[in-house]
Amino acid sequence: MVNVDCAGGQDRATTTSETHPYRPPRKTRGCYTTGGNADFDSSLCGSSSDRACIGKGSVTGCNADNQGGYCKQGNNYYVARGSNFFPLTRADLLDRYRDSGDTDETGREVRRALNDQERRFTNRIRELQIMGKDPLIQRGNNKNEGNENNEVHNFIGDMLFNVGIGVSFVIFIISVCIILIQNKII
Repeated sequence: MVNVDCAGGQDRATTTSETHPYRPPRKTRGCYTTGGNADFDSSLCGSSSDRACIGKGSVTGCNADNQGGYCKQGNNYYVARGSNFFPLTRADLLDRYRDSGDTDETGREVRRALNDQERRFTNRIRELQIMGKDPLIQRGNNKNEGNENNEVHNFIGDMLFNVGIGVSFVIFIISVCIILIQNKII
């Protein structure tokens, strides 16, 4: 499966909506107009027909950021508002990035990645436990830590012990009968 990137390096599969294909990714919405000649269409991502930053730097000029992205053409910066592109002044750019503490999106991404990794580890541990290869070391307070002390092994051990006793008893009875027959007591 091919991963298609929209303008600004946004992965089409994870940043766009299948139910709303004309809604741009959150980090590049400033590269697309609404109702103008640079509308977003997810089916055009990754193609030469992508309409990001038309007339203001083309698709390669779209830069993603947490404030919605912008278009760069030479030394000029533009952001889409409505159906037009408006230039960003140096003061606008400074205001835009003054509070670099806008880590809400980054924090969300980190939490998602950590939760995903934890889910994978938990699933792997469960798979190994189901196969009987428990990767977690169980430490108990009993003195027999080296002995495997689970219910299945105890049950099988007890069953084999009882079968052994039964077979031994049957062999003993048969040998007593053979001895008695040989001595013509029976």
